[in-house]
Amino acid sequence: IVNPASGLANDYLNLFNEIVMLIEHLPVMPELIDDILRWRPVSYQSYFAKSVLPGRTSALEAYASLDSGFRRDFEAVVADLDRRAVGAVAAIRRQHKAGTLSSSTTAELCTRAGDAMREVLLKATDLVNHGTRVSRESEQERADRLLYGNMRKVG
Repeated sequence: IVNPASGLANDYLNLFNEIVMLIEHLPVMPELIDDILRWRPVSYQSYFAKSVLPGRTSALEAYASLDSGFRRDFEAVVADLDRRAVGAVAAIRRQHKAGTLSSSTTAELCTRAGDAMREVLLKATDLVNHGTRVSRESEQERADRLLYGNMRKVG
């Protein structure tokens, strides 16, 4: 359950994978609204403390022994995921209360929210699977630096 490369358990990310999937499917499956509106953020520790998974104790122990800088990086990514998910749920709740859930604006909202969350979820997955610290440089910035940095050397 705990990835030896990071000391984190991938199971926790299912919380976010689930809300992304629900949000992305809402436009064609409006019956998902209640599940979406019930969603709440849960910390890594709370998730495993309440879990029935067999490796929950080792997941909590491994988390407690993580490098503090790495844990901060992971928690910052999780806070970003929480913020995006809570914002999406709030926007969907407003659409639901206004009775405009089946509108094209809701479909667009769900697509944008899903894309935004998936972007951050990739960072979280990277941390869990590879144990690397979060880069302060975006992928586009890194690509530009590598591409244009190398072009300057050639020219």
